[in-house]
Amino acid sequence: MKNVFIVNKASRTGRAALVWQELEEYLNNNNISYEANFTTGPFDATRFAKEATSTGEKVALFVMGGDGTLNEALNGIQDFENTIYTPLPSGSANDFVYGLGMEGTAVEILDRALATDKYKSIDIGKVIYPEGERLFGVSSGIGVDAYVCLQALTSKLKKFLNKFHLGAATYGILTVGDIFSMPFSDGKITTHFEGKETKKNVRRTIFAAAMNCKAEGGGVTMAPKAKPDSGHLTAFCAHDISRLKCFLLLPLLVAGKHEGKKGFDLIDFDKIDIELKDKMCVHADGEHVGFYDKISFECLPKHLKVRGF
Repeated sequence: MKNVFIVNKASRTGRAALVWQELEEYLNNNNISYEANFTTGPFDATRFAKEATSTGEKVALFVMGGDGTLNEALNGIQDFENTIYTPLPSGSANDFVYGLGMEGTAVEILDRALATDKYKSIDIGKVIYPEGERLFGVSSGIGVDAYVCLQALTSKLKKFLNKFHLGAATYGILTVGDIFSMPFSDGKITTHFEGKETKKNVRRTIFAAAMNCKAEGGGVTMAPKAKPDSGHLTAFCAHDISRLKCFLLLPLLVAGKHEGKKGFDLIDFDKIDIELKDKMCVHADGEHVGFYDKISFECLPKHLKVRGF
């Protein structure tokens, strides 16, 4: 099985270059045969993953970077059956790695992956929008959480906090400001789960996030019971409450104790359709997708083979 690495040395404001040095030393010291591809811009990881997984051969795909790089590579995989995926964390949040329950450094995860042929099959999600679709490993959302992710992509605050290993705090700081400034929207949510369809009208939609893992945005526990091998996703929808109440509930959200609070809905689903009166920002694993008033999220059960636990 061929070992292919996709490496973003620029993640975490360039500090990831040190992580790659450690990985490269490990590979060379252990005489591991590998191919390394280094990203220099947007969608490089997608292109590299597409090239690596289009041959019909079995490929061990190692992706080093933050959640954005991991998402780009995920969306480049052409042959999921013959691809074994290993995420190697070097970002500021690393929500996907933590959400999968993978412990240790990038080198430790690599060492465990190379020591076995065993893997776990996990669910991934798909967001569908008018111009296309995109896969996600952690979450996808529409509304405030997506706009926060868009701001974080170019945030000077995040770059500053990364210097002190506090980059994940960027999301919480930006969220507070956006709750009091971003327009909300009325709409309709249609949920499909275990053969049953449920429709609900919502007012003042703050956000709706489809969660495959428990947390996004640097560890904010949006869906405390979500598991990436459950066979379904969990939607966390915030609506029909004032901006002030949403702000006051944020500590409970961070602590993962918001279940059952009025205005905060947690909904298990196979597929969910969202129609809004106004266009809102959409993200997939923190990567900007666009502004839409109609989207769908759906679960692809046991779709990705992951090694390194």
